[in-house]
Amino acid sequence: MNRLFQEHTVHLDLLPDQRWAFLIDYKEAINDLLQCYLNDFEGADFIFDNIELFKNAIISEEYLKEIDFIASISNFSPSEVLIANLYYDILKFYFGCTAFAVSNGQTVMHGRNLDWHTENNLLGKHSLILNFKREGKTLFKTIGWPGFIGTLSGIRPGKFSLTLNAVLSGESPEIAVPISFLLRDILTSSSTFQEAKQKLENTKIASDCLILLSGILADEKVVIERTPNRSATRASDSGYIIVTNDYKKIQNNTSAISVLQATSCGRYERTEFFLKDAIP
Repeated sequence: MNRLFQEHTVHLDLLPDQRWAFLIDYKEAINDLLQCYLNDFEGADFIFDNIELFKNAIISEEYLKEIDFIASISNFSPSEVLIANLYYDILKFYFGCTAFAVSNGQTVMHGRNLDWHTENNLLGKHSLILNFKREGKTLFKTIGWPGFIGTLSGIRPGKFSLTLNAVLSGESPEIAVPISFLLRDILTSSSTFQEAKQKLENTKIASDCLILLSGILADEKVVIERTPNRSATRASDSGYIIVTNDYKKIQNNTSAISVLQATSCGRYERTEFFLKDAIP
C-alpha cells in the first residue's frame, strides 16, 4: 500500500460512534466527497424514499452508528451518508478497474488500479490507508476515503487480500448485504483464505461484482464471479490471474453496453502481456 497516503487507525474495541473520531479533521473532504457521490443520484427520489426501509432490514446497528457519527460531523443526514456509502451497489455500471495476483515463487502479490473518474481528482486526493485494530493488533488494512466505512480493497496481513471489480449481469439487484460492507465483514471475521472464499461464494449480495481473492500460497489466487444469486470461481494454472470487468465463467444474458465492458478485454489482454513477460 502506498505510504504517501495518510494512515489512520480505526480501533474496533471502541464503540462504533467513537471509532472514526479522527475524521473531525477531514470535514471538508467528507463534505466534498459526499456531495460528489450524491450528485449522481439527483432526481432519483425512489432511492431516498426507500433508504429507511432498506437500512432497517439490512444494515447492522454497528454500521448505522458509524454512519450516524459521520453524519454528525458533515453537512448531510445519516440517510444521505448511507446512500453515498452504497454508491457501488446503486451505480456500479460506471466503474472500471483492473486487478491481478501473481506468484513470485515465495508469496503472492496482489495489485489493482481504481479507474474511477471524479472532478478535481477527489478520490485520489483524499485516499487514506485505514488500519483496523483490535486489542492493539492490526486485524486488517484497507484503502478508503473519509466518510466511507466499507471496503473495496483490503488485506488481512499474513492471511489474504481482496479487491472488488464492477460487472453487469442481467439479474435484478436484491435486498441483501451491500458488497462493500460484506468485504469489510469478511476481513473482520475470516482468518483464512478458504474461509473468506466460502463466504464470498455463498453469501447473497445486493448486486453483481467480481472479487479477486489472494492468499499467501502460490495456488491461493481466484476470481469469484458473482451475481446477487449466482457464483462461479475461476482459478488459474499460470503464475498469475487477472480480472477486469467481464464474466469469464458465469453465463451473462445482459445486452447492456457500458464503458467498462467495452474496454474490459483490452485491459485484460494488456495486463496479461506484461505479466507473461515478467514471469520466468
